[in-house]
Amino acid sequence: MSTDESLKSPIADDLSAMQVALHLPCSRCGYELRELVADGDCPECGEPIRLTIIDVVDPASKRLAPIQNPKAVGNSISSVAFFFFSAVVIDLIAIVSTHSNTLPVPAFLHEIPAVSCVWLSGLSGFIAICVLTPMMKLCSQSLLVGCKTGIMLTVLGLGLWIVSMVLIAVVLVPNFDQNAATNMLLDTCLPVLASGLVFSGFRRLIPRLGQRSRAFRQAQGSRQRMNDLLAALVVIIVGRTLIAVSSPDSNLYLLGFIVLVMSLSLVVIGLGYVLRNTIWIRTALVTPPPALPDLLKPMY
Repeated sequence: MSTDESLKSPIADDLSAMQVALHLPCSRCGYELRELVADGDCPECGEPIRLTIIDVVDPASKRLAPIQNPKAVGNSISSVAFFFFSAVVIDLIAIVSTHSNTLPVPAFLHEIPAVSCVWLSGLSGFIAICVLTPMMKLCSQSLLVGCKTGIMLTVLGLGLWIVSMVLIAVVLVPNFDQNAATNMLLDTCLPVLASGLVFSGFRRLIPRLGQRSRAFRQAQGSRQRMNDLLAALVVIIVGRTLIAVSSPDSNLYLLGFIVLVMSLSLVVIGLGYVLRNTIWIRTALVTPPPALPDLLKPMY
């Protein structure tokens, strides 16, 4: 089979008798292709119209069972990712402001009250639970039954995140010079455990819903793997332990500090990828690609 035939076969055997029935911008230049013959070329740039059709129509997503209220599901999963990403970033700002004397950070971070950031991070976690509610209500659907465990893990992780932020704000920040083991438990172990539960929930949720997004499926290696984030959490514990058991002027302390900063950076970057993935999924659920019979109509 020739390359030209392989490009046509996923769409239709013969497009010569069909024309574009819906709004369809050219995939190369954005020219409006509506009412043009489906096997022709874009008048603006010469791109074959069939290539735009192949790019827009997603047969794989059409073979999946429909989701009731897909807009609510799409908004929910992307909002949860956004607010948890915000919670983690705000918590890191609190850490940076607390250690601003030892970190090369802008001067304005010295003025940010750490306790306010911690409370705000906890609030972001609470909002994340609230925006997850629509998906919790839809767990009774046959399609989302498989997502139930992921949703429960995510809710449990977010709840533990809120608890850890409250403990940090109430116990740790006012008494920062208390026992080192207690400091590590509150400022690292509990947030890491909470994050691990959330990432495990995302690991079960995002790939299942992501099958409805061509962009998500085609991303392949550029998608952030949850295993990478879970591994980064383990490294955070290692780095924090090295800091806790060594003196501030030792090489071991410096090594722990470097490991901690690198692993925290990986978590933030990974969550950025997760947020991008959920935005792709939301787009596919809120505005699904048109079906081929809707996109094309016979020429008269």
